[in-house]
Amino acid sequence: MENEIVTKQTKLAILAVALLSFLGILVETSLNVTFPTLTEEFNVSLGTMQWATSGYLLMVTVVMSASGHLIKKFKAQYLFRIAVLFFITGTILCASAVSFPMLMTGRLLQAVSTGLSTPLMFQIILSLVPQSKMGVYMGIGSMVNSFAPALGPTYGGLFTSFLSWRAIFFIAIPIILVSIWLGGRNIQLEAVGTKQRFDWIGLVLLSWVFVSLSVAFANAGNNGFYSLSFFSLLAIFIVGIIALFVHPE
Repeated sequence: MENEIVTKQTKLAILAVALLSFLGILVETSLNVTFPTLTEEFNVSLGTMQWATSGYLLMVTVVMSASGHLIKKFKAQYLFRIAVLFFITGTILCASAVSFPMLMTGRLLQAVSTGLSTPLMFQIILSLVPQSKMGVYMGIGSMVNSFAPALGPTYGGLFTSFLSWRAIFFIAIPIILVSIWLGGRNIQLEAVGTKQRFDWIGLVLLSWVFVSLSVAFANAGNNGFYSLSFFSLLAIFIVGIIALFVHPE
């Protein structure tokens, strides 16, 4: 029966990474309700400001596509520290942002953290939780990713109305510190190891596909679906898709 018990250390390790993943998704969804305020403060259009969300999600997608290789090659503790470093740096940049490029840089750094921490959370569950408890803990991990978007708009709206949109980021810092303390003491998962070389070309092509499609439709929102720029970007997207399919694995 001892093999069916989830140790306290494993629970705390999962909690540490789950907090980081939860914060990344919470901040992403909470920022959406602040766009009217941010467009005025940074003097940019709504179309430009939406890249604070679109660019974030694109970066998360790209990093997640590389996470499988990273989790095999590096210890969980090392990846956790990298994720924390990116998140806290991005959070400080966003909280103190005086321009849209500064805010966007912070958001991209936070995206790298979320792209690492979310797969890492599930990797810890799959590696350390016994089979009989797997369903429960996978459900808890999925609940983290589902609850954060539900809470985000309320979280962002309250702080924007009663304090400032910057409070969205400042309030996250104490929670990050708790995550650092828990993770530093309890994450002990070793790397599986891999001899495969990382497919940099595949990652570049995948990024090409995602970015070109997103920019194409963002451009269509500004210039219309019959504009030359939209069809040009769509052509770039199609070329990227073809290149991705013919690229050897």
